[in-house]
Amino acid sequence: MAGNPSQGSIHFGRRESLSLGFGGDVSFVLEAEDVTKTGGADHPWGAISGLILDYDLSVINLEGPICSTGEPNQDQTSISVKNEPSNLAGMAEAGIDAVNLADDHVMDYGSAGLQETQSFLKRNQIATFGAGVNRRLAAQPALLESLDGAKVAIVGLCDVAPDSYYAGDSSAGVCEADLESVAGIIQEARKSAPYVVAFFHWGESGSTEVTQRQRDLAHASAEAGADLVVGCHPDVIQGLEIWKGVPIIYSLGNMVFYPKDEQGKKAIFAGCHFDGGSLISLEIIPLHIESARPQTASGNEAQLILEQVAKSSPGVDLAIDPRTRIAYLNL
Repeated sequence: MAGNPSQGSIHFGRRESLSLGFGGDVSFVLEAEDVTKTGGADHPWGAISGLILDYDLSVINLEGPICSTGEPNQDQTSISVKNEPSNLAGMAEAGIDAVNLADDHVMDYGSAGLQETQSFLKRNQIATFGAGVNRRLAAQPALLESLDGAKVAIVGLCDVAPDSYYAGDSSAGVCEADLESVAGIIQEARKSAPYVVAFFHWGESGSTEVTQRQRDLAHASAEAGADLVVGCHPDVIQGLEIWKGVPIIYSLGNMVFYPKDEQGKKAIFAGCHFDGGSLISLEIIPLHIESARPQTASGNEAQLILEQVAKSSPGVDLAIDPRTRIAYLNL
C-alpha cells in the first residue's frame, strides 16, 4: 500500500506476515506518578497487557525523558517532564517493544537526559527512534523484527517541539517533521525493511480537529512510500484518512496518562496486519483511561468512541462490529 514503490524502495526476498500494535502517549508524571508509586510499575498496564501481547510488536510514544539527574531545559514553555526509571520494568513486561522519542518533552532535561533515556530503554530491551545525538541519527528508523523474521522500519518525527529541541548536524535532539526532508527520511527507511511506518507528534493539544499542517505532512509521508502514518500529541482522538491508499491515524489519544477531562479518557489502539509486502488490514480498538490505567472500552462507551472516530473520518469505510466493539478497516 506504499504511496509510490518506485521512490526509494528495495525488493526484499522475504515478505513475512507481521502484526503491529500502536498506542498513544505514555507518561509517568504528576498524578500518574502517584499511581505507580502506590500500585507499582506494572499497575498501569495490568488491564491492557493482554491486548498488547496479541501483536508481534507494539509501539507507543514516550512523553518525556527517563532520567534521574539533570536540570530542566529553560526552553520548555510548558512543564518539564521527567519519568522515573523504576517505571520501565512494567512497560517492558507489558510487551512494549519500541518507543517514539520524537516529541516536545524528551529534551526537557537536555542532551544528558536524552542519553540517559536511551540507555535505560536499551537495558530493558526497548528500541527507540525519533531522537539522537545529531540530525542523521535522529532520523534513523527503529528496525523491528518479529520472531519469524518479518521486519518493519518505524521513523519518528515531531512538529510541536521548541526550536532548540530539534537535532542539528552536531547537536542532540528530536527529528524535525519538515516538509522538505520527510520524503528522504521515509525513502531511506524503505531500504531497510519491506514495511515502513511514520509516527508523528503533531497537531493542537486538546483539539479533535486535524490541522492542514498535519494533512500536509501525512500526505507527503504517504507519497514517499510509508505504508501507514500514525500520530499523537493532541491528548484526544482525531479521525482517520486514506490518502492514495495509505491509512492515516491522526491521533491515537493517550495511553498511560492521567487524563485532564472526559475527552482525555477516550483513546484508541491501532492493530495493523502486514502481509505480502502490504498493509492488509487495520483494526481500531477503543480504550478507556482511568487514573493512568487504560483498558479496552466496552458496551455503550466503546460504541460511542468508535462512532466518534467514524464521524471524524469522512470517506473512510470503517465497519464497527457490534459484538466485539472493534472497528475494522479492510484494505
